[in-house]
Amino acid sequence: MITQKDIAEKLGLSKQAVSLALRGSLKVSEATRQRVKETAAAMGYQPDPALSALVNLRTGLGRVATRWNQFALLHNWPTERGVRQSDFYSQWLQSLHKAAAARGITIEEYWTGANGENHNAVFRKLRHRNITGIFIAPPPQIPDVQALEISNQNFQFVTFGPEHFYPNLHTIQFDFYENLRLAWSVLSERGFQRIGLVFANYQSERTGYAWRAAYHIEKMLSGCPVGTRMPLELESETSRASCDAYQKWVQENEIDAVISSVYDVEKWNQELATPAEVAIFNVNHPAQQGIDINLPQMAETAIELLLIEMQRSQLAHTKHPYRIHIPGKWVDRQS
Repeated sequence: MITQKDIAEKLGLSKQAVSLALRGSLKVSEATRQRVKETAAAMGYQPDPALSALVNLRTGLGRVATRWNQFALLHNWPTERGVRQSDFYSQWLQSLHKAAAARGITIEEYWTGANGENHNAVFRKLRHRNITGIFIAPPPQIPDVQALEISNQNFQFVTFGPEHFYPNLHTIQFDFYENLRLAWSVLSERGFQRIGLVFANYQSERTGYAWRAAYHIEKMLSGCPVGTRMPLELESETSRASCDAYQKWVQENEIDAVISSVYDVEKWNQELATPAEVAIFNVNHPAQQGIDINLPQMAETAIELLLIEMQRSQLAHTKHPYRIHIPGKWVDRQS
């Protein structure tokens, strides 16, 4: 691929001068503009459409909406604002919008209806508005959820999992498996020997059973007997019944540290005579320790992947879809 740097070296000009000339800027002479454009054509230079759209937006030249500066986010949650009503997914959505804005891109949200009843109307609207880059939001947190029906006519997609929902599309997910192993490693280094895992049962499928798999591997490597200290799956993340089940599980298994996605375990712990140490997935305030799942990197990577897919102009059902897992990082409590 011929770049502006190649043209600059060919003509003995700066890269900035070539960039200005190709944009028709009056900051360079007419003779230079003509010479640069002729050389670029002769060398077979093709501008990057996504980069051009971003430059135009930042310089005030790209106020007209194009397929490069407007994306869509589709979801089939029970209500139109369902994604925003979830504490976690509202944070997730905010990160996605922020990453897009940094690239000069807006993301418009479309509800296909809880049962897909708005599906055809949504895709007609997207075609009419020349929006081809589409994100598919994670499915709602309800039983027996169905994947969205996808129209693969001249659209490009990036999804956020679970991976098996859209096996032919690119997927960005948090690295559930390695995040648990990281939490286990830190707790083990700190001397905890009876580490447990607690999560809501709807999260098993959403994580591809990765937490459970990593947990059993770590137990095996630590010498824990098979069939003991089994992970605790809860029907509810806030009920008294779940609190009672958690406290009973901690005491019967003599758990000294817990890795969990359930925030209330910290409150439930306070009622125990010997509370377990807690490491939370997706820590969100200074008093917590555990895994920062890295929402900003997830969002930035998703934007980048969709732009790449658009540049390749592939249809929805790609032959070799990407599976990108975003690593988390350990965060200590702030003293």
